[in-house]
Formats: sequence, C-alpha cells, structure tokens
Amino acid sequence: MQLADEDTLRLNVLATTALAIRINEETMCVEALTANQTHRIELKPTGHPDRYLRAVRESLSVFALGTRYPVFIRRWTRTGALETERLARLLRLGEAEAVVAVAASPNLDDELAQRAWWCLPTAEVARLMLSHPDVANGSTGPKLSQFLLDHLPFEDTSRSIIDTVKLLLCSKLLNEEETGRLRARAEDHVACMVGFLSAGPNYLCAPQTAPRFDTGSGIDALMEHLLQHTASPQGKTFLRCAYHALKNAIDMDTVVDTLNALGEYGKPLRGETVLPRSAQDLRQIVESLMDSLNTALDPDRVAVDKSAKNRNLQSAIITLGLCGEPLVAPFFAKSDAVGSLMRRKLKPVLEPVFAALETLMERN
Repeated sequence: MQLADEDTLRLNVLATTALAIRINEETMCVEALTANQTHRIELKPTGHPDRYLRAVRESLSVFALGTRYPVFIRRWTRTGALETERLARLLRLGEAEAVVAVAASPNLDDELAQRAWWCLPTAEVARLMLSHPDVANGSTGPKLSQFLLDHLPFEDTSRSIIDTVKLLLCSKLLNEEETGRLRARAEDHVACMVGFLSAGPNYLCAPQTAPRFDTGSGIDALMEHLLQHTASPQGKTFLRCAYHALKNAIDMDTVVDTLNALGEYGKPLRGETVLPRSAQDLRQIVESLMDSLNTALDPDRVAVDKSAKNRNLQSAIITLGLCGEPLVAPFFAKSDAVGSLMRRKLKPVLEPVFAALETLMERN
C-alpha cells in the first residue's frame, strides 16, 4: 500500500532526526523523541488502517535501516544477538519487537534504556533492562524499579512475579520500607517468596552478612561454615521459607526456582558433581560425597564427625547443594499438573529434600 505523499515526507523527516519513534495505533499517530522535545504527526490513511500501519512501519524501516523491517529481529529478540551500532536505529522503527530486542541486548546502556523506556514502558521491557548493571545503576534504574514495584500486584504468572521480585532486590534500588512491604507480601504469596529465595538468603530478614566461601578453603572448613550459617537467624529464615515454598508450591516455576535457590545455597560443597535427576540418584550421590568428605577431613575431627547427629547434618546440607531443576525435570516432562495434585505427585521426588530441610531446622 502506498502512503500519502504528506505522510511519506513527514515520516522521512522523523526517521532522520528522531532518537526514538513510537506508533499509537488507536489514534493513528506517530510520535518522535528528539534531544529537546517530542513531535507528533497525525497519519492520513489512504486504505485499511492495519495495512496502512504496516506500510508506515516498512517505510520507517527503510528510512532507518535501509531495508524493510528485518525478520531476523523476531528470532533474535530474546537472545539479544544484535550489534551495538544497530540498537539506536532499531528504536526508530516504531515496532515493539525491535524495542524488546534493544532491551535484551547485552550492549544496552543507560542512554539507550531511557529511549527504549519512552518507546515501550511495559513490565517485560523493564525487567529486561533492569537486569543490566549499567542501567540499574544509571538514571533509568529507579524509574524501572518503581514501575515494577507498582505493577507487581497486577502480575498474574509465577514466572513474572519471581523474576520481578528477584530483580527488585538484586538491583538494590528499594529502600528498607519497600523491601519490608515485599517481605510481608511474601508471607502470603508463594511466588513472591520464591523471588526472595532466588535473590539469596541475605534478603529474607534484617540485613546480615551472607555466607561467603574462600575457594581455597578445605571441604571441612566449607562444611563447618555453611552449617554455622544454617544455625544463624538468616539461615533459619532461609530454610523455613524454602520449606514453606515447596510445601505450598503452585506450579513448575515455584518448584524449580526454589530447588535452584537451595542448590545455590549449598553449591560450594558439590563442586563439579552432576546434579541428580531422581530421588534415588540424589541419595546415592549424597552417600558418595559423604564418603569423600570423611576421607578429606582432618584425622583429629573424624571421630567427632562420625557421630550420627553430625553425619545427618552434613548429609542434609550436601543434599541441599544437589538440588536443582534436573531433579524434577523428568516429572515435568511428562506432567502438567499444578497445585495440590502436582505437590502430591512430586512427594516421592522431593522426599529427600524435605527430610534434609527438616533435619537442619530441627537442629536449630
């Protein structure tokens, strides 16, 4: 479809002078962001609105990129596989997928983030951009953080809630009052709690020192350090919340992300061990690692660590370190169950994990 001559001329001017362009389909207008202000032109369709808007986007693409809107952007949007020099030009296409491609690019900076946010202020774009340290620490970060915080009550999927809460916490852009409100919300919303777990144990209660591990430490020192942390107020809260999240999991995302959080917590103890894909594999690997641990311990500590209580604690913390998505992948590959049905069917698979959590919480 041919554009009206007047529209062609005005779009050409916008595409060559604008920093970013967006299209309002309802009002049939094109808006452009420049260095000092915004410009708006009313389109004059010469045919069906949808076909005319498609022609407008094709024209903008020719002006900005020298070619019609490239199909590859739709394939690469979620991977961010776009060169740096194309990013600024993509924001002049008036196309949502192009904005998402910019937001997902590893080469995104704070200036481009401001333009992308003007083009498409959505929760998806906010999450993609807030994951970039340069954006989170720049002038755009607080805007994205506040938007996601305000929009959180309207999120309707566990994936979105978990990712949003994790990003908000890890960005460190929330004040203590806002973080406290999120903690209160997490007590009644499983997905929100899983977001806290995914962010790490240091966000679940009053600020403390998260467990740190010297990679040069021996396995016995790592074990002792982690067991001491599980007995701390922060560690107790982490274990309690993980137990609650698994007991009340509502779908695959809440289960998988809780297991991944537990695995990250005990990761220093598993080394390069391949994560198990069944409860039976989990028990066998734990036994194997326990044997290796007893061999590696100082001779003076072997007698102490052979006590039933210490062995159970060590076995429990190793079990947590072996948690992860592979443990439940075979189940979810064959089942789409959710809610109480999912929890009931998963019970045999998660039995060693619950036992490990109970062992550590009872010690506390």
